Amino acid sequence: MTPAPPQRRICHNCNNTFLQPARPGRPSTMCSEDCKRAARRKNGAPPDLTRAETDMNETAEDLNHVARNLLAAVQDRAPSAHLLHHITVLHRLIDDAEAAAVRRGRMQSNAWETLAEPAGISPERLRKRWTKAKLTRRLDTRRTAREAITTPPPETRRPTHGATPSTATPRPPTQTPAQQLASAFSHLQRESGKTLKETAASSDVSPSYLSRILSGERTPTWTVAARLTHTYKANPEEIHDLWQAAQRPPDTEPPTQPPAPQHHNAAKHRFQVALRALYLAADRPTLYALRNATGNTLTVTTIGSALNGSTVPNWPTTSRLIAALHGCPADLRPLWHAAYQPDDQGPHLPAGAFG
Repeated sequence: MTPAPPQRRICHNCNNTFLQPARPGRPSTMCSEDCKRAARRKNGAPPDLTRAETDMNETAEDLNHVARNLLAAVQDRAPSAHLLHHITVLHRLIDDAEAAAVRRGRMQSNAWETLAEPAGISPERLRKRWTKAKLTRRLDTRRTAREAITTPPPETRRPTHGATPSTATPRPPTQTPAQQLASAFSHLQRESGKTLKETAASSDVSPSYLSRILSGERTPTWTVAARLTHTYKANPEEIHDLWQAAQRPPDTEPPTQPPAPQHHNAAKHRFQVALRALYLAADRPTLYALRNATGNTLTVTTIGSALNGSTVPNWPTTSRLIAALHGCPADLRPLWHAAYQPDDQGPHLPAGAFG
C-alpha cells in the first residue's frame, strides 16, 4: 500500500509553511518545538521587557559614547595605546549589545532562526554562543562595569598638570543633541522662575507639550522653539544652534553637516555661539566646576576667555572644554579649524596635558 504524501500546513506561530508526514491523530499546528514554546509564551502574560530595554538602550548609548571618544582621540593624535584601549572597549561593547539584543529577542519570542539570519551564522551556533547562563552572566557584568567603561587605563593616559596618570579625571558623559536642547530649555525654565503653565501660556503651547519638550520626549519645531526663546529672553543664536543639531539624524556623515564658514570672522562667531550653546545646555556651571571637570588641566582664565569669545583656544584646550560641557569634540572640530588662528589662541595648554 502506498503511504499518503506529506501534507503542507501553515504554522500558527510563525506563519511559515511546513510539511507534516501523514500519521494518525490530530494534525500539528506548529512547525517546530521552538514555535510551540513561543506560542505557549504568547498565550500567557506579556513579558516584562523593562530590564531588557534598559540593557539595550544603555549599551547603544555606551557604544556611541566610546566611538565618539575614539574619533576625538584620533583627531587629537593620541598615542596608539590610547586608541587601542578605545577599540578594545568597543569590541566588548559590541558583544554586550549582541547579548542584549538576543536576550530581548528571546523574551519577545523570536525564534533562533530569526535572530541568527541577520548575524550570518547558524541558529545552533547562536544558541550555543548565548545560552541562558551566558546571557545572564554577560549582562550582569556589563551593568557592574558600566561606570568605568570609558576611563582609559592608567598606563595609557597622558598626565595632566599636577596629576599623575592614575588620578586624571575621566571625561563627563556625552549628551546627544536632542538631550542638549532639552537641557538648555530646562535650565532656562528653572532660571525664569515661572511655572510651566505661565511659560506655556506665554509661548502659546500646552503645558503637557512643554513638559515633554523639557524632558526631551519631544523636539519642538523652530517656530515653537523661537517662541520659548523669546519667553525665556534667551539668545536666539545659541538656541538655534542646539535646535539645528537636534534635527540631524544621529548617524549623519560629516559631509552633510552644515559647512563651516570660509571667512575667519564668521567662523569664529559661529564657533563662539556653538560653545556658549553647549555651556547653556550644561546648565551654565561655574568656571571652577568646569576646571574641576577637566581634571584641573585648564585654568579658570582659559575657560573664561574661551566662553566669552575673547580667544579661540588651541585644539587640545578646546577639546577638553567641549568634553567637560558634555559635548562631542569631533562634532565641533571642523568649525574650530575654520575659526582658529595660532596667534589668537590665548593661554596655551601643552598637547601632553590632554588626558
